[in-house]
Amino acid sequence: MSSDRFSETQLDRERARLIKNVTKDAARSLGLHLSKNTPAEIVAAVDETITKVVFGKRVSIPKKEERHLLLGCLWGAQLVRELNWEWCEIHFDDGLDVALVSPARDMVIFPFTFINSCLEKQVVCTVELSFNILIERTPEYDTGSYLNLMDYVHHIVPPYTLERET
Repeated sequence: MSSDRFSETQLDRERARLIKNVTKDAARSLGLHLSKNTPAEIVAAVDETITKVVFGKRVSIPKKEERHLLLGCLWGAQLVRELNWEWCEIHFDDGLDVALVSPARDMVIFPFTFINSCLEKQVVCTVELSFNILIERTPEYDTGSYLNLMDYVHHIVPPYTLERET
């Protein structure tokens, strides 16, 4: 992703407050506590919830809720908490998307778009895998390159096999 095709702005106060509140609601829905559970535990729960939805299993977040928003806020909050990433808005020619950016702006993650895509396309989730990669050894790319990390994180072998509920 080339930074000459978009621009980054900080979240306005209202959107930042909304993300914080949705994060709390999501944690509560999954039976997690934001200060007692570690970021790794929370990300694992987000990944597991996405996987369960993809495979038609019951989850504690009702269908009527916008699951991608709840889970995206919760995942993103852990990137902020553990890795000092920041929420921002990325403005493209045809609109904007809320994103998380690394401190050097070498990486970007669009949590809502990514999770929504996993749920709609029913694909294997890489939320926990990406988090673990970043914890183990943060890849370094050119400062300001805004590489969309989730385009490059794939399981070589799927980590689980679940049967879909019928």
